[in-house]
Amino acid sequence: RQGQCRCNNMVNVYMVKMASVFMITTSTVAIFTGIAPRWLAFLGYGLALILLFGSFYLTWSFLVFPLWVFLISAYILRDSIRHPTEIASASNG
Repeated sequence: RQGQCRCNNMVNVYMVKMASVFMITTSTVAIFTGIAPRWLAFLGYGLALILLFGSFYLTWSFLVFPLWVFLISAYILRDSIRHPTEIASASNG
């Protein structure tokens, strides 16, 4: 039982750290490609730092990653609905 608890804690810690690294990487890509506004990318950096350094102390930190993914997805969806011709012409070459 104790080994299972330790293993569960380790998995949760590493999953949060991997989520924060993903957020940093995606925010960097968003800044360089312009797929999302800069404020959303910088928000991703800030939230990733909270996950990296504060996830052990903050009980609500597991909600940070899904919330950020929702924000990025909602922005990309809204942008693709607003400008469908630009996306179609870019994908056709």
